[in-house]
Amino acid sequence: MSRLGMLYALTDAEVEKLRSVPMEERYDYMLNEIEENLFDSPRACELDKAWEGLQLCLGGGKWSEVNSVPTNIIFGGEYLVDTEEEVITLKNGDDVKNIVEYLRQNDLEKIINENFWKIDVDFQYKDNDGLEHTLGWSEGILPFYENALKENCRVIFTVDF
Repeated sequence: MSRLGMLYALTDAEVEKLRSVPMEERYDYMLNEIEENLFDSPRACELDKAWEGLQLCLGGGKWSEVNSVPTNIIFGGEYLVDTEEEVITLKNGDDVKNIVEYLRQNDLEKIINENFWKIDVDFQYKDNDGLEHTLGWSEGILPFYENALKENCRVIFTVDF
């Protein structure tokens, strides 16, 4: 079980194609079609296992799935897949615009540094290495979202447990 998180910027047509796939087949479709085509492109942002720490830091040290900025930057959005083993959430165009505005006005590195030690759940990476890991994987988030906004894309977050 990898727990590796990814963000992908999808066009409207790509989102509609993903939606057209039966729910139980969507994650495999994402792996075989979306990840295969976008992984090493500006329309992908790898988060490794840092996605969980990022989500916790964006929630002020608490887990939050509220679908508004900043807690929807990573995990939030409309659920396209929600099982015990896999999740795909979707952020629409307005979400992407609001996320870019937020990230331009708020220093993500500062947010992580301020909130990492406030994490109040059982989080196996809550140590100095975990903080550095979270900070390192956060560096591509703003450029990714800026590109998604520029290309008029929506964004999916994917993770398998």
